[in-house]
Amino acid sequence: MGNPSGGQSRGFTYSGTLQAAICWDLDKLIGVPGLLFNIGGGWSTGKSLSSEYVGNVFAIQSAYTAPDNGTNNLTLGELYLQQQLFDAALTIAVGRLSPQDSFASLPVFNQYFSGGINPVPGSLSINDPTFTAYAPGVEWGVQALYNLTPRFQIAAGVFNTNQNSAGGAKGGLDFSLQQGNRGALSVVQVNYLLNQAAGDAGLPGQFTFGGFYDSNRFASLNGAKAAESGTYSVYGMFQQMVYRDGGPASQKGLTVWGKIAIAPKSSVNTMPYFVGAGSSYQGAISGRDNDIASAGVIYGSFSRYVPHTTAETVIEANYQITLKRWLTITPDLQYIIRPSGSSAISNALALGAQLAISF
Repeated sequence: MGNPSGGQSRGFTYSGTLQAAICWDLDKLIGVPGLLFNIGGGWSTGKSLSSEYVGNVFAIQSAYTAPDNGTNNLTLGELYLQQQLFDAALTIAVGRLSPQDSFASLPVFNQYFSGGINPVPGSLSINDPTFTAYAPGVEWGVQALYNLTPRFQIAAGVFNTNQNSAGGAKGGLDFSLQQGNRGALSVVQVNYLLNQAAGDAGLPGQFTFGGFYDSNRFASLNGAKAAESGTYSVYGMFQQMVYRDGGPASQKGLTVWGKIAIAPKSSVNTMPYFVGAGSSYQGAISGRDNDIASAGVIYGSFSRYVPHTTAETVIEANYQITLKRWLTITPDLQYIIRPSGSSAISNALALGAQLAISF
């Protein structure tokens, strides 16, 4: 990606990640039905266009996954046991987990580059870095997903709040529970799955509502005190197919989405309010049934305690070209209005492309 205009300065960066995971079926190995062991890792390379040249907070390249120290290295990812019970209605995972991999995300968000959209509302991790995704970071935790009915799911999790671990410290080998942190991150989420059960012929959709509370201590933004205890966020999101091109099993058509996140405690939350919306159309061009055209806009307002800032807005449009089932190339355009909410940084145009290979 590069920014031919705007931002702090002009420049171009490459960023990349190579990730792999292994899942062992322990039923076959030790005779425990429904028990799995998962381990993953990744290699991060390149630099961030946002931090190097533009100066905005919603990372332009969500593929940039280097640890907080900015080095390109190998990091250990998720490492956990997973148990399925009650005919797979209940799934429990325990170990080293990434909260964002299970909470506050929808499949349609994967079509975007901006870290403010993919994988979750960007304000959630801006306000609380321990609500992390791998790469680069993971946390000790336990989470569960229960299918109440074919349409309703409830999920919950409790995670450690070690910011060093969340940032990928020691190559993902920072296993300590406490390094200045004294709390826990608790997450609850409800999903409504519309027309996704076997035999449903209607247009599919998903509606999600959730929130988290972090009992750790946070640096105060208002200067009245050094630190404050606890913060919370609530979020809601949806994706809904509104037009289908073809029969009941066709994936071609138009899907719209929206999301909102609120963290009212502005004295410790850098971005109290976030909202976004967009659409993706699969098969818009005749003969290109697997290509996906996407466009979206997000808006995040900064706390009144962060001086000389208002809000950052990102407009993104891209087109995913599917060459093979395992190979895609996606040209992308982003326009960043008031990077970091500051009038001192000019609006930036970011252009580039992503190559993705999935084995």
